[in-house]
Amino acid sequence: MPYVDLHLHSNHSDGSDAPAQVVERAAALDILAIALTDHDAVSGVGEAQAAARERKLGFLTGTEVSTHFDGQEVHVLGLGIDIRQKGLCEGLLAMRGARNQRAEAILERLHALGIPIDPGCVRERARGEAVSRMHIAAELRAMGVTKSTQEGFDRFLNAGRPAYVPKAVMGADEAIAMIHAAGGLAFVAHPGLSKGLRRLLPRLCELPFDGIEAFHISHSASDRGDFLKFAESRRLLITGGSDCHGTIKRAPEMGKVRTPVEYYERILEALQAR
Repeated sequence: MPYVDLHLHSNHSDGSDAPAQVVERAAALDILAIALTDHDAVSGVGEAQAAARERKLGFLTGTEVSTHFDGQEVHVLGLGIDIRQKGLCEGLLAMRGARNQRAEAILERLHALGIPIDPGCVRERARGEAVSRMHIAAELRAMGVTKSTQEGFDRFLNAGRPAYVPKAVMGADEAIAMIHAAGGLAFVAHPGLSKGLRRLLPRLCELPFDGIEAFHISHSASDRGDFLKFAESRRLLITGGSDCHGTIKRAPEMGKVRTPVEYYERILEALQAR
């Protein structure tokens, strides 16, 4: 059955592969359409879009914006956005600055723990993009401090661990407005990722979200069914994807989440109607 993957990351945020490589991986898996949704960035979208066009692969422009709502972190997927729209570019640039400031604070905490990381090495991993926790975790592994990237998160970088620094993020309502102003559609990303986010979903969807991500690598079949029913009851669109980051943390997850093409077609119809 044809399927799509509308949640993918490249090395323009915290993935391992260049945007064109992400497209190549998708083409090899016979995926019908994809979206590149790097964290708080659209700098890799042009490359991915050109590669998808060559491969005759369906493509949606996208980004994944870090936000807060009622004291909880909420990720908002923007699909079908105009990546050159001024407000979007300015908003994402501010988010990039905040990410780099956070990274500097994390490195200071690690240094205080007796783990001095060369900031230049981390910036090199980020390839000129915003430095994320993923880049720092990868450097911890390369230094031999940890045996895996995930161990870096578990021991040092996750909430409650000694080098954790919270993100400075925009409100969910601000992100939705920014995405809509850029001509796109806003979706609640992976609502089943935590119990807190799942409980928050009914109130969260009182904001003008266009849909939710029902298909995701972290969602069980039962979760997916619950979110599909929730979306139907609220007349919300459905999106889905593997949230694949390449090989940076584990084996690539692209191909493990198969979002039916009908949901992609409904998103296209909604974008055309805007």
